[in-house]
Amino acid sequence: MKLLQTFWTQTLFLFLTFILILNSTAIAQNEKTLFPAKDNTLYESASGDLSNGAGMHFFAGNSGANLIRRGLVSFAIGDSIPAGSNIDSVKLTLHMSKTNELGGTTVSLRRVEADWGEGSSIAIGVGGGGEGVGITPSTGDVTWIHTFFNTTNWVSPGGDFSATESSNQTVINIGDYTWGSTAEMVADVQDWLDNPANNFGWIVIGDESSSGTAKRFDSRENSTEGNRPQLTVNYTEATTSVSNEILSPSDFVLHQNYPNPFNPSTTINFRLAKSGLVTLKIFDLSGRGIKSLVEGPRDAGVHTVTWDGTNQSGQRIASGIYVYRLQADEFSQAAKMMFIQ
Repeated sequence: MKLLQTFWTQTLFLFLTFILILNSTAIAQNEKTLFPAKDNTLYESASGDLSNGAGMHFFAGNSGANLIRRGLVSFAIGDSIPAGSNIDSVKLTLHMSKTNELGGTTVSLRRVEADWGEGSSIAIGVGGGGEGVGITPSTGDVTWIHTFFNTTNWVSPGGDFSATESSNQTVINIGDYTWGSTAEMVADVQDWLDNPANNFGWIVIGDESSSGTAKRFDSRENSTEGNRPQLTVNYTEATTSVSNEILSPSDFVLHQNYPNPFNPSTTINFRLAKSGLVTLKIFDLSGRGIKSLVEGPRDAGVHTVTWDGTNQSGQRIASGIYVYRLQADEFSQAAKMMFIQ
């Protein structure tokens, strides 16, 4: 009998939580396909005298001359995705149009950590190697040593980028390949939406260990539109604003946490219409309590709480989706958030 009561208690909790999430704000789920704002190739060169800003391709791997090539691609996230949206999934599709290898090669994405340029240089028809060999940079082009030719430099020749992969994919034959959706790619795009000043895109890195492994991918300038890079973003847009400008002081409001997904910590804001006893608690999707963030009297007004991703015992939680619920007076509201390791 006790087990049956526990089962129905948890079932009722999950049902009520689901209803609270649905009613907490009107949401709209959307999908957008974005084309790059810029792309280019880093051609290994100690003097930084090669680029291909307006070329129809970019490259990743080790060329026949035993020189490294690395692709760069960036998307203007905020131009297409409304501010404040929650990024749900992300996929990058590239068309590989040339390869010298018969076997598979791993090509990875890593987040770029400095801004870079795409100038008007174009290496089509240069020498015997075409775009694969690059050409003299135009003003503002990125090169192996320059972020913008020839005024600013990378900290490290070959690009400044994260040591952690955002995604990887094995490429073999000519055709389309998709990276994602991974938690790291979602976190990248969410941050680029929330903090546009951090949006420098991804670097595309192939097998650099041996000569002749370079892969050619079609760029945003490619004559075949369907082969151009595409970033598919699924996101949830809040259709009812929770900004201070339009809310009445009499409103109770629980805001969406930010950043979301998060690691190592996230911030939760809420507003109380009047003073009183307040609880703000974290639950997993089974209804099990994880941590109590607020429990006690609070004054009317706006409050901010930070959660460091630990449980009540101070231990780090596992990656996954969690529910946070605010209760104050007769007001109750819940929302979801995602923690990633």
